[in-house]
Amino acid sequence: MPTDVFYRLTPVKQQHIINAIKEEITRVPFEDFSIYNVVRSCGISRGSFYQYFTNKEDIMIYLLSAYNHSVLERFMQSLKENQGDLFKGLEDGYRFVVRMLCYKESKAYRQHLFCNADFYEKLWRDHDFSVEKYPPLLEALELIDIHRLKVSNREELKTLIEICMASITRECIILLMTNCTEQMACESFMKKLNLLRVAYQVA
Repeated sequence: MPTDVFYRLTPVKQQHIINAIKEEITRVPFEDFSIYNVVRSCGISRGSFYQYFTNKEDIMIYLLSAYNHSVLERFMQSLKENQGDLFKGLEDGYRFVVRMLCYKESKAYRQHLFCNADFYEKLWRDHDFSVEKYPPLLEALELIDIHRLKVSNREELKTLIEICMASITRECIILLMTNCTEQMACESFMKKLNLLRVAYQVA
């Protein structure tokens, strides 16, 4: 994530740096990402850049976090609007994800940001992504009406959420790496979600 020094920059300067980063991510995959190209494009020194980000992994995590924050906000909004209905929240959240992946930024940028096995292997190796380690998701869990679900306790609910997140991740990768349309992506996910709904939702 960015340092405090980055956040003390003016919004215009922050966006100037982020735009240069996005241009580089669009140009090449993660393993070929060049901080030198970013600082040259920004017109700043390499030393200055490292005052803002520790390394390129920090950059990727920051950009991914922005997506995650937006998706989680939509998920929580849906839970509030639908009396804690987990599956309606997941459906609305996924449709929001698909719209972002289909229309926000260029396809090359999205592929290089989301579909890099080496980066994600390192990310999962170096960080704990369990539900307990992600407070915003814990907050979202509190909005879910557990009485609508065939789960016995909060631990089973967390396991169900992890299953759903794995399915969403797989569907998103397919969407990014193929010529799948928004409609096709949503139909594919809804088939899986409906099976989970039948298995876990109280009639």
